[in-house]
Amino acid sequence: MSAPQRIAALAALGLLLGAAAAPAQSPFALTNLGQDIRASDARIEGRGGWGAAESDTLSPSFHNIAGLPGLRHVAIAVCGYAALTASESATDSRHTSRVTTPSVRLGLPLAGGRAVVTAGFRALRGTQYTTETPLETLLPDPADPLGDPVVFHGSRTLVREGTQFEVPLGGAYRVNDRLSLGATLNLVRGVVRERLRDDIGTPDGTDDSPYVAVSEVLTDDISGLSTTWSVQARPWRELRVGATVTPGHGWDMTRTRDMLGLPGSRTQLYELRLPATWTLGAQAPVHGRWRAGGEFESQPFGDFSGNPIWETEMVDAWRWSVGVERAEQWRRRGGWRNLPVRLGISRQRWPYRVGGADVLETRIAAGTGLTFRDQTGHLDVALSYGWVGDREDNGLADRTWRLTVSLAGLERWW
Repeated sequence: MSAPQRIAALAALGLLLGAAAAPAQSPFALTNLGQDIRASDARIEGRGGWGAAESDTLSPSFHNIAGLPGLRHVAIAVCGYAALTASESATDSRHTSRVTTPSVRLGLPLAGGRAVVTAGFRALRGTQYTTETPLETLLPDPADPLGDPVVFHGSRTLVREGTQFEVPLGGAYRVNDRLSLGATLNLVRGVVRERLRDDIGTPDGTDDSPYVAVSEVLTDDISGLSTTWSVQARPWRELRVGATVTPGHGWDMTRTRDMLGLPGSRTQLYELRLPATWTLGAQAPVHGRWRAGGEFESQPFGDFSGNPIWETEMVDAWRWSVGVERAEQWRRRGGWRNLPVRLGISRQRWPYRVGGADVLETRIAAGTGLTFRDQTGHLDVALSYGWVGDREDNGLADRTWRLTVSLAGLERWW
């Protein structure tokens, strides 16, 4: 690997592996399941989010592992993104930032590349939000405990934080030149914690120190298991199609409630039932170095159960994406014309309502990348801009810039 390649690789790894929890997130992720923070790779993000029909042994994609057979080298891919969000409501505005925990995927070829086993780690959903609101409450007057209650002024602070992670373990097999199959076992873990604190000052509001403090911590420990089945085929010429399905499954939840001033804690066991998710995509060349593709994902969260409060707000979630990509070339002194170009757009409906209305998200994206000269890896970037929600319908609206970076390496192992 040349010096520029090493510098690029170290810079990307420094960005991704140094990721940490950011101070806040969009108000849309304040309640319910949290925000979808899955990341495939920057190539897929740059063309709008489609990749179920992707098959490239020099730039392997784990979006659908049925596209991995044919891999000749061990593949390691790391991907993460940073986001800046401007949120507006009828009475307030707020700017937040977030750097996601990077996803890591590994592909190991067997039987000359006809079979591939995989493992990995990625974040699924997350929330990181802190809000503070004024608080007024009636309490006995310290100067006259037997008299009429007086108004105490203070503040209520709510912190909601946590992330759900997935560890996929699986493999793929090429049946023939036109058909490949894959399957993964997905281990889900995570912790979501809500902290509520009421700080109450003196009746005249002049003392900043709390006179009374009420604190509660609610912790949900998540443990789940699911399977994903995938297929990829080339039914006609260069047209390629792909599909994945994750059957409905459960998350075992252990809820612990701690309150200040009370001995011990209260523990509750329950289960969340998540609906099946399926994805269908296709891609085909259109002209010269250009190809086009699209993808549709559906998850009918109307069938969600296990949390009565959340159930009333759940809706069937979906996402579609379309885009184009100009393939990279290696023409001598080609300069910028050698680089890949990716453009795409996506639209999705979140799985739950906010303000009694559906949350709709639209995102446009562009990206490019650089393959190392010896073709042992590639670095890709994608920049996107998204609109989430509507102030009139949801009471909130987000505008988000997102920078996605992915680094993949190929290494001989025999």
